[in-house]
Amino acid sequence: MSIKNLVNFTILGVTFFLAGCDTIELFPDDRKGGTLLSDVPIVPAEPIPDRQPSELPRQPAGVASSLVIYVSSKTPLAGYIPVQQSGQLIYVDPSQTLTRNDLQNAVAKQDGSGNVFIDLHFSGQGSAKLANFTSRNVGKDLTVTMNNKLVSILAIGETISTGHLFVPMSTAAQASDLEQRIQDGE
Repeated sequence: MSIKNLVNFTILGVTFFLAGCDTIELFPDDRKGGTLLSDVPIVPAEPIPDRQPSELPRQPAGVASSLVIYVSSKTPLAGYIPVQQSGQLIYVDPSQTLTRNDLQNAVAKQDGSGNVFIDLHFSGQGSAKLANFTSRNVGKDLTVTMNNKLVSILAIGETISTGHLFVPMSTAAQASDLEQRIQDGE
């Protein structure tokens, strides 16, 4: 077998392997952090008109991005849209979003304890939006989506003013795949 054929065969094999990496394990049993549904206080909210849970809103008005991060809630709130994703009912606010255009960089990382995550590093304008959204929505969540599929739900415990959002992943391969997809603007 020639070197050229060997290289082509290897590239084809890697392509098929990566094609199978589309599914991301969202909530591994050993996940650290986040908020359990049982820990979220039940707060009376204005009733939402009879709407069936839908898919995530395709895109915020005037935005074309594969990566969209919504402010969200596990309980119904006025103006939030009910969405069923990966067996979970969440409520997203389509007016409070961050997109790929708000990012400066996305890097797959692993800390000293072996936890794998994507470091979403926001631009100056994106950092200001992230700080604004998190300061106004402590106790709610950020729902991270890629190509209209749920990646992660992160509890907002405090204002994020560093310009970095750390999205936990199950494996290094999944983190690398998501990093590449974000970088490619998929």
